[in-house]
Amino acid sequence: MDGDNIVQKLNHYGRGLGQHLALFWQWWSRQLLSLLSPHLSRRLLGQKQRLGIYPEQDSYRLTLEPQGEQLFLNGSPAQEEALERMLKQADSIRLCLPAGELLLTRIILPAATAGNLANVLRFEMDRYTPFSSDQVYFGFKAAPREKDGAQIQISLSLAPKVQVAPRLAELAELGLAPDSLCNAEHPEAPAIPLPVIQSAAALKAGRLKRLNGALVLVMLFLLVAVPLYQRQNRIDALGAQLDIPRQRAEQAATLKQQLEELQQSRQFLARERASRPSVLPLLDELTRQLPDHTWLSRFELLEGTVQLRGESANASELIGLLEASQLFFDVRFSSPVTNNPATNKDRFMIDARFGEETAL
Repeated sequence: MDGDNIVQKLNHYGRGLGQHLALFWQWWSRQLLSLLSPHLSRRLLGQKQRLGIYPEQDSYRLTLEPQGEQLFLNGSPAQEEALERMLKQADSIRLCLPAGELLLTRIILPAATAGNLANVLRFEMDRYTPFSSDQVYFGFKAAPREKDGAQIQISLSLAPKVQVAPRLAELAELGLAPDSLCNAEHPEAPAIPLPVIQSAAALKAGRLKRLNGALVLVMLFLLVAVPLYQRQNRIDALGAQLDIPRQRAEQAATLKQQLEELQQSRQFLARERASRPSVLPLLDELTRQLPDHTWLSRFELLEGTVQLRGESANASELIGLLEASQLFFDVRFSSPVTNNPATNKDRFMIDARFGEETAL
């Protein structure tokens, strides 16, 4: 039992410690967020403020949601500071009109139009409503559909431009430019986006901001470009000074390459000459060994072998004559000896190998 009591007490203390830690963390996070500006704390928490503009009988009521701060515009100069603060805090501005000034309808479209609803509704506006697309501001929202459904249901909100234009002009004079219209009595109705209209002061401020940004970019460009330009000029000057030595070095390299090529060619010729036998000693030996009644029509050298063609009065004795020479060996007829009726001499073809002592 004592062990069970100890476990129960530990569980009790653990739950109490966890609750205290949770309370401490909530208090500590609130203290940290209080040190930040409201706009930054909302950014960190992911909260977005929307400024809702509600038309009243003689003025407009401004509500900052979800913060809940309200302001009634009556044209007094004291409200300018509060209005400016609310505009800075707001991420979007909505003009919330009564249901009687808006048209809310539902239409059915083929499911194939789901990817291009805006253009389809703009093109088919006069078919489903009494207005054309250029006469109204409109917003839409598609209802969830089944996976294989062939149709989709669209909620369509319309605001005639003729009725909305006076309110937008009046708000523009007050420094307010709504980015959307919504139904004040039906919050679930789709919002109607409005074209962005900037005031003259905003346009001037935007131009000044862009001009300042351009000047900053120009200054940064000059800070980077001027040193680079000076360095490039220095590099060009050094490059011009190095051109003459570089050209001489290139000429020397070219001459060296040509000299190496000539040496390689000379060595190649020497090797080729050394690998091939001299023809003159062979011709001289054949002239001395062959008899006068024999003449040659062809003399050919093929890698250590000489081939003779011609005619002789007695071709059979040529083998012995050539074998007796110190230059030739392995002498034989490479084809049968035939008779030439025109000259009454023997046609012969002899192959013989010659020794290495004839090579240079």
